[in-house]
Amino acid sequence: AETVNLKRNPIQWVPTGSMAFARRNHNLTVLPTGDVLATGGSAGTDFNDLTQIVRAAEIWNPTTGVWTTMASSSVDRAYHSVALLMPDGRVLQAGGGAAGSVAPNQPNAQYYSPPYLFRGPRPVISTLPTSLRYTQSFRITTAAASRIAKVTLVRTGSVTHGFDMNQRFRQFTTFTKDATGLTVPGITNRNLTPPGHYMIFIVDTNGVPSVGKIVKIS
Repeated sequence: AETVNLKRNPIQWVPTGSMAFARRNHNLTVLPTGDVLATGGSAGTDFNDLTQIVRAAEIWNPTTGVWTTMASSSVDRAYHSVALLMPDGRVLQAGGGAAGSVAPNQPNAQYYSPPYLFRGPRPVISTLPTSLRYTQSFRITTAAASRIAKVTLVRTGSVTHGFDMNQRFRQFTTFTKDATGLTVPGITNRNLTPPGHYMIFIVDTNGVPSVGKIVKIS
C-alpha cells in the first residue's frame, strides 16, 4: 500500500505498511476514526479469481501505517461488491459476482462491526445543524464534550466496482469545549470539502465514535 501527499513538489507516492493479504477487486472504506477498512477481494492474479478469495478484513492506521487483520466475512466478496459506511458506524457489505459464467453472484448483505463499537459507551450528538455554509462555525451539543478528541466528517458514499467515488474524510482536532457541547470552526476549503452531504461524528479519547448525523455543506 502507498500514500500520496498532493502538497509535495514533486508529488510522490510513499510506501506505507503492507496488507497481510494481496487483494484485487476489494473495497476500502474510511471509518469515522480516520482508519481505513479493507474488505473482500481476491489474491489471485487473474480477474475475479474466486479460488483465491480473501475473507479476512484488515484495518489501516494512518498514524502508524500498520494494517491489522480483523474478523472474516462468511461470504465471498469480490468483483461488483460494495462496502458502505453507515451512520451507526457499521459497514454494509453486499453483492459480489458478475454476469454469465463468472458467477456465483451474491444477492445478499452483511454488516461489519469495527472494534470501536466494543470499547465502551458511545458519545451522543444531541443537536447539530442540518446544513452548514462555508466559513460558518457550528455548534454540536453533547453531554460528552469533555472527552471528545476530534470531530470528523465523512462524505456519504457512492460505491461501485470496488471504488467509492464520493469518499472524503476531514477531521477537526481544534475546537472549543464547554459544559453543554462543542463549537467547531467553519469549513474554509471547498477543494478539500466539496459541497454535498456528509456524516458528522464526534470521537472520544478512547477512539469511540458517536452515531453520525447527516448535514448538507454548501
